[in-house]
Amino acid sequence: MCCRNGTLVALALFLILFCDSTSSECTQLGPCVCRLPDNSYYNLTSLADKKEPLIADKDDLTVYFHPCKDISIPISGNLNNPCFNGSGVSLCMLEKAKKIINLGTINDTHMKLSNGNNKFPVFEIHHDNMTSIINIVCVINSDVHFMIDQVFPDTKTYHFMLVSPYGCKKEPQRGLSTGSVLVILFFTFAGIYLIGGAVVLKTLRGATGWEMLPNHDFWCELPLLVRDGIVFTFNCCRANSYERI
Repeated sequence: MCCRNGTLVALALFLILFCDSTSSECTQLGPCVCRLPDNSYYNLTSLADKKEPLIADKDDLTVYFHPCKDISIPISGNLNNPCFNGSGVSLCMLEKAKKIINLGTINDTHMKLSNGNNKFPVFEIHHDNMTSIINIVCVINSDVHFMIDQVFPDTKTYHFMLVSPYGCKKEPQRGLSTGSVLVILFFTFAGIYLIGGAVVLKTLRGATGWEMLPNHDFWCELPLLVRDGIVFTFNCCRANSYERI
């Protein structure tokens, strides 16, 4: 019995941890797009249209970042530039000693949510033995800013901040509700029924006025039928004395 209870407790803990982790996942759909389980999403694709990279300076470092797309980044005074040759890069760093380091491309970039309780989107870039983490900060009605946050040379880990209105979470576009669709269909078929029926009766029978209404007799008698149905219901489904005779 104890073993069984222990197994159930372990299973419950596993499900709680699993559900908590999956509910906070952001599924990457593109280089700068990821979607949450509730269909809300982050989309920074508009930053790919920038012709020039974002530049951040701190101490002896200059970092160039072009989100969402690789570009060739020319850096003057250095012919052997790994960030300019080839198909380009997304993140590049220039050290004081004029050493240029390729920190990663779009293929090295993974967009996900940060760790901890306060979830926000991040770009995590792994290239060779270096790791770059770019925290995406949502600021509405702001220009795009790129900043160096922390640098850990010993572990070759670099932290940056990208401030942009494109970093704000977007809600999914809501379609028509089931009720709205049914109302639209009702009025559509009602219009076809009334207009089409009137045209047919006018053309084939030469009907005029109320006679152009399809099933004219039924619609004229409908109020009386509704009245009789209500009376019959309130009489507990019993016919009146005249009908019983």
